[in-house]
Amino acid sequence: MWLAKFKIKHKTCRLTPNCVKFKVTDNIYLLNSWEECNTFNYTELHFLQGKEENKKKFINQIKKDKSFKKIDVEGDQIITLNSLPKKKNEYKPAFNPQLIFVKPWMVRSDGFEYWEVSCWNKKPLMDIITIPDFDVEIKSMKRIKMVDFFIPQLHPKLSLKQKEAIELAVKEGYYNFPRTIDLEKLAAISKVKRQTYQENLRRAEKKLVPFLTENIN
Repeated sequence: MWLAKFKIKHKTCRLTPNCVKFKVTDNIYLLNSWEECNTFNYTELHFLQGKEENKKKFINQIKKDKSFKKIDVEGDQIITLNSLPKKKNEYKPAFNPQLIFVKPWMVRSDGFEYWEVSCWNKKPLMDIITIPDFDVEIKSMKRIKMVDFFIPQLHPKLSLKQKEAIELAVKEGYYNFPRTIDLEKLAAISKVKRQTYQENLRRAEKKLVPFLTENIN
């Protein structure tokens, strides 16, 4: 099996400018795709990461974008229905059913998309480079025996403070080895007392750790 990692400048993406503007990362899962009459349609699930106020601004901006056929919002999760003319679907290589998205592709605030894609054959991966609206940098492409897949699930419901605490800890390297930041500095960034930040982080971990490990034998 082949595994490729791409860094993509999607020149006509409707999401990228808003990710840059509001400093939000959009994690995207393709849920389905189908052809109907003269259109190609696809549904995407979006999980947003960033400051709560920025995510709200991002969502409000997306709601105004008429290029999306339908939008459904629940918290910081979005489901979009997109539609393209079938004859003008230049993105067809990205929807090749042979492709396996190992992880959600990410649209980051640096203006790039990051894809990690697997396939039994190399050619469908190389076809992604031919998409006219994509400037693609191949970060890696190699043949491997087995791929580590991230299967999307709905995560446990965290409070706003818990979500902010754990997202900040991940972003700043608290879970790196060795750690690049301590609780004192994280609390200072959050502008709360160390004890308050630590409590929010521990409560988030208490919900997430059992959820992540429940299927480990």
